[in-house]
Amino acid sequence: MRRKGRYPLIIAITVGIVATAAVYLAAEQVEQKLSSDSAPHQEASMPLPTEDPVQGVLKLNGEKYAWTHEIENYLVIGTDASGNQTENEDEYRGTMADFLLILAVDRTDHTFSMIQLNRDTITEVTLLQADGSGLASAEMQICTAHWYGGDPVQSCENTVEAVSKLLGGLPIKGYYSLNMKDIPSLNHAVGGVTVTIEDDFSKVDPSLRQGRTLKLSDEQAFTYVHDRYDVGDQKNSSRMKRQQSYMKGFWERAQEKNEEDPAFVTDLYQQLEETAVTDLTGKDISRLVRELNRSANRGIYCFEGKEKIGQRLNDGINHVEFFINDESRLRILKEIYGLMEYKRKK
Repeated sequence: MRRKGRYPLIIAITVGIVATAAVYLAAEQVEQKLSSDSAPHQEASMPLPTEDPVQGVLKLNGEKYAWTHEIENYLVIGTDASGNQTENEDEYRGTMADFLLILAVDRTDHTFSMIQLNRDTITEVTLLQADGSGLASAEMQICTAHWYGGDPVQSCENTVEAVSKLLGGLPIKGYYSLNMKDIPSLNHAVGGVTVTIEDDFSKVDPSLRQGRTLKLSDEQAFTYVHDRYDVGDQKNSSRMKRQQSYMKGFWERAQEKNEEDPAFVTDLYQQLEETAVTDLTGKDISRLVRELNRSANRGIYCFEGKEKIGQRLNDGINHVEFFINDESRLRILKEIYGLMEYKRKK
C-alpha cells in the first residue's frame, strides 16, 4: 500500500518535477560543490581507525570499504508512462524508472550530497514476480527494476535493491516515487520555469530553439525534461543535464511562490499525495527536512562510464547500455562517504 507522510513538503516538490530529488532542498544554503582534491576524507588505503565505530561497509571492485560518519541514504524515483500502474494484481505492470537520484545525508558533519544515476546503467536486477518473489536475476538496465513486481510498492522496493547492489550494498533508508506525467501540473504551479535550451529540439518542438532562454509552458516543460529521442544526441546523459537545469529553475520559482503564499508548498504537496509512492512516514520526513535545513549542499555527482548498443532486454530492439567506470564509482563514493579500507580488529 502507499504510505504518505504529513510533512513531505520539500521532497514532494523536488520529486514532483522528476528532474530533481532534493538537490535544492536546503533553501537557504549556499551550495558547496567540493572536489575530490579538497574533500577532507582519508585515503582508502589507510586502515580503519579502531576508535571510530563503523557505520556501514561497501564491497567495491572486490574490496571492502567502510565509513564512520552517520549517513542516511534516500532514493528518489521518477517513472515514465510505460506499463500499467493499476494496483490490481492481475493487471499491474510496473513502469520504467527514468529518473534515479540518491540523497545522502551526513548527520555527522551536517552536509548532504546527491548521486544522479543513468537509467541505462547495467547492473543486477531481480526478476521479481507478481507475488513479490524473486527466483532469478539478470544483468540489464537499472530502469527495468521498477517494471517487475505485483504493485507499485514492490516495484519501488525492487528498484531500491538494484541501486543498492550497484553501489556495493549501499543501505537505503527510504524511497519516494512519482510519475513524470505530473511535470505539467508542477510547472503550472510555479507559473513556469525559465531555462536556456541547450539541445536541438527542432524535430520535437520548434519553439524550444537551441540557445533560446524562455519560460517554459506546461507542455514545453514536459518535453524539455522527458523527451530524448530526436533531441540533440538522444543520449540519456544529455537529458540528465537538462533535468538538472530545470530543477534549479523550478526551485527558484518555488521559493518565490512560497514567499508570496505560505500555503503554496502545502497545496502542492496535496496535489501530489495521491500519485506519490513512498515508505517514508511523516516523522521520517519531518526529521529529514530539519536536518537538511541546517546542512550544506555538496552538489550532484554523476558516475563516468561508457555507452554501447545491446539487446539485453531480449525484445529484438537495440537499446543503450551504460557501464559505470569502476574507478569513477569508487572515487565518488570515497568523496561522499569518506570510505576507508575495512579491516576488522583481530
